[in-house]
Amino acid sequence: MRSANIPSLSVSPVVAVVEGARRFNARHGLATRDHWDYSRVVVAPAAVAKIADAYDALPFISNDAPAAWRAMAEETMRQFEFMTAPTARGGLGITVSVEDTDPYDISQQGTRAFFEDVANGRMRVLSTAVTGSHFFFSDDVNNAFRAVHDVFGHAGTGRGVDRHGEEAAYRKHSGMFSPLARKALATETRGQNHAMIAAGGEFQAQKVAVLPRWAREFEAVRPASLAEYRKTLKQAAAFHAAQGLDA
Repeated sequence: MRSANIPSLSVSPVVAVVEGARRFNARHGLATRDHWDYSRVVVAPAAVAKIADAYDALPFISNDAPAAWRAMAEETMRQFEFMTAPTARGGLGITVSVEDTDPYDISQQGTRAFFEDVANGRMRVLSTAVTGSHFFFSDDVNNAFRAVHDVFGHAGTGRGVDRHGEEAAYRKHSGMFSPLARKALATETRGQNHAMIAAGGEFQAQKVAVLPRWAREFEAVRPASLAEYRKTLKQAAAFHAAQGLDA
């Protein structure tokens, strides 16, 4: 659904992040998805419940999953090192601080403040030690993932932290991981987000298990009709504006 007749959100990704992700992918032999229009990415309402059900059906850990989480951990740290390395050494030069309180309050348009911070070479993340340790990752790895996902996923697309912005961030950030690590990424981001939304905003238990292939595909969240797409995009635009990202 990429017709020129379909409106899109007004997005302003951080240019240095977009260019940096392109360099990172070239360095590590990963394709760059320059053809994606992240301003039009939305999640069909029916997809939330369907993917949430798939997540809920997963075991807390499956025998074939840890390899994907190990790959995701290693690749996350590689991205973090690139993101924080000085620009003189080819990195993005972003300084990250880990804090004990939520640094970007969405209700106070904190998402806009986050974008401004990244554009100025800094960002803050809420400490994993405060929210509770991850089921598999160390606190350092989980803090690093929060940082790289926000920078490369959200600042790299110009999209916020609502359900539609998270989908855009998942699509963008997945391109910086290997196929094996993407299996873990899908569960960590898309799976947990949809399960949390379906549960009324309550954070769901983390799982080290792989979503079915259909639930990892981008087409899984596609609206069923043009009318549904337009309606969903209108909702996405309202969420986007509420975070101060429509200017």
